Amino acid sequence: MHYDYYEYRDLIAQNLISFLKQRGYSKLSFSKLTDISRPTIDQILKGESPSPKQYHTQITKINETFQLPDDYFIVFQDEPTTTSRYAYAYSDHGRDADKSPKTMELLNALDDILDVYSLYLK
Repeated sequence: MHYDYYEYRDLIAQNLISFLKQRGYSKLSFSKLTDISRPTIDQILKGESPSPKQYHTQITKINETFQLPDDYFIVFQDEPTTTSRYAYAYSDHGRDADKSPKTMELLNALDDILDVYSLYLK
């Protein structure tokens, strides 16, 4: 079945926030897993998108990444809290390449903690 995700932006945003909280994903790790930029993830979580076609592509990509049904974020039901084995995604590239690996690991972990915390502020 084909859904017009753009029409459900607010509902998808709300359910995606719940999904992130329940699975323990930060916006950064979610971005890395889905290969959707962090600013775009922020837009999706606010129910915003520059175009319906782009939005549809992004939601489809999220569903495919996690092997979810097409209507998952439209008819999302609260699930028991589970932590996915993909809760932390690493990146081996970036603007801080001159920092030691241990420093980068700690900074990335701190970013993830702050991202998760920011989801609970709303």
